[in-house]
Amino acid sequence: MTKDKKKKRPYICTMKDEKEIKYAQDALYVLSGKWRMPVVLALYNGLSRYREIAQSIPGITFSMLSKELQVMELNNLIVRTEDPDFPKNVQYKLTDYCESLYPIVEYLITWGKQHRKVISAG
Repeated sequence: MTKDKKKKRPYICTMKDEKEIKYAQDALYVLSGKWRMPVVLALYNGLSRYREIAQSIPGITFSMLSKELQVMELNNLIVRTEDPDFPKNVQYKLTDYCESLYPIVEYLITWGKQHRKVISAG
């Protein structure tokens, strides 16, 4: 093979750039888990009340949803608002910061579709 055919792709990051790897790990840590993305998608689709969110995610328990919402609030992914005049009226909303993930989520969906094709063909 000639050098032209062995054309190397540029590295995303090298071991010298360990900070870059750490940033990716941080992002995956905040977004990982079985329930985090389904909660984001429920909120993205306009659901804002606790029970609505829980009912839209098959298999999630109320205690798990509560835990996920707390972690997401700590990571500035959602905002929790409580109506002071009506004590049981709590609503959740995605932050603008979290909405910046939309292009990444769309890309992940596209990649996931391709991946299914690749593994089903093999």
